[in-house]
Amino acid sequence: MGGVPVGDAVDLYGRVLGHKGLYVLDGARIPGATGARNPSMTIAALAEHSMRTIVRRDLGRVF
Repeated sequence: MGGVPVGDAVDLYGRVLGHKGLYVLDGARIPGATGARNPSMTIAALAEHSMRTIVRRDLGRVF
């Protein structure tokens, strides 16, 4: 986790900066550990949050 820093490589919604239509929606966006728990629910919540915005803003412009 933490391989794709928000602000440096992707925006808040997982769009890769400088690469239209490329998204990071997995655990690489999480800047560190999520505690002692399995991060699957955190990753799923981030992906769902991102997709809501990506579909609204990018559908028709990128795809």
